[in-house]
Amino acid sequence: MHNMMFWGPNELHAIQYSSIYDETIKQKEQAKKDFAALKPVLDRLPHLFGEVKLGDFMHASALVSSRAWRTPRGASLIPFADFLNHDGVSGSVLLYDEQNDVSEVVADRNYAVGEQVMIRYGKYSNATLALNFGFTLSRNIYDQVLIQIDMPVQDPLYKKKLDIWRKHSLPRSEDMCSSSCPKTSFVIKEVKFSHSKGMGIPQILRAFLRVFCAMSVEELEEMAIEAAESDGRLARRPLKNVEREIHAHRRLLLHLDDMIQGHSTAIEQLEVIDDPSSRSMHPFRKEMAKDLLAGEHRVLQSARAWVANYCETVKIPQ
Repeated sequence: MHNMMFWGPNELHAIQYSSIYDETIKQKEQAKKDFAALKPVLDRLPHLFGEVKLGDFMHASALVSSRAWRTPRGASLIPFADFLNHDGVSGSVLLYDEQNDVSEVVADRNYAVGEQVMIRYGKYSNATLALNFGFTLSRNIYDQVLIQIDMPVQDPLYKKKLDIWRKHSLPRSEDMCSSSCPKTSFVIKEVKFSHSKGMGIPQILRAFLRVFCAMSVEELEEMAIEAAESDGRLARRPLKNVEREIHAHRRLLLHLDDMIQGHSTAIEQLEVIDDPSSRSMHPFRKEMAKDLLAGEHRVLQSARAWVANYCETVKIPQ
């Protein structure tokens, strides 16, 4: 299986600049904890299970988790349907008839005899597909990137910033993975129109940066007043102080530049044929790593283009 949980250290090193690297490590550790908890029970039933090793447990877990269907009655394995492959744009759907206790797949079009019927597992990025299902798509329209930004606890304004942030970051966005400081995570998606409103860059990320970059209590209080003048949120309008507004977004540019450089370096390394690390990777997993990094790189570049343009064109609202 090619789920990232089964990748070796060298293979995982190739995607170290992706946030899915840390997620994979966590998944591996969780599998070890689950196995340790179950091992005493398995050892008491050798006539049923034989000698179960960690690798066996991880393999079985991955099989079930990647094939289980969610229905109103819970998770289940549905014979035949659990072998259908993924197509990100497929309109085929799985329906569950609770009254008759039957599940069926309804195809999105007429298929020829022998043609493969595919379904969409979900609107998943390559990171999710690689981690949970063991494959990627060459150009995944659902690719996204997790951005993590530190708000240093040693900042003398830390408590004040945290207070302003909590009061004026609502409503909670689906693009915000964690609102806990000092490390906050945001999901960005591809910005397809660099001169539009930056769809793909969550407003809540831009609000966080405005607070993050504040240099005085007065600045923070001014932000709170400006937020109160609209709907209470910091991200609805640019700051009235255009210099502060640009400064906050340039901090985001620097962060994006660092991430882009990391992804570029990793992609280049995968292209080096005589590199020992690259050569030791399973060929299919190397292609997965390329798809993953290239997709995230595309998202980061689109976000950078929009933010750079914003810094050049932002004006003080009249």
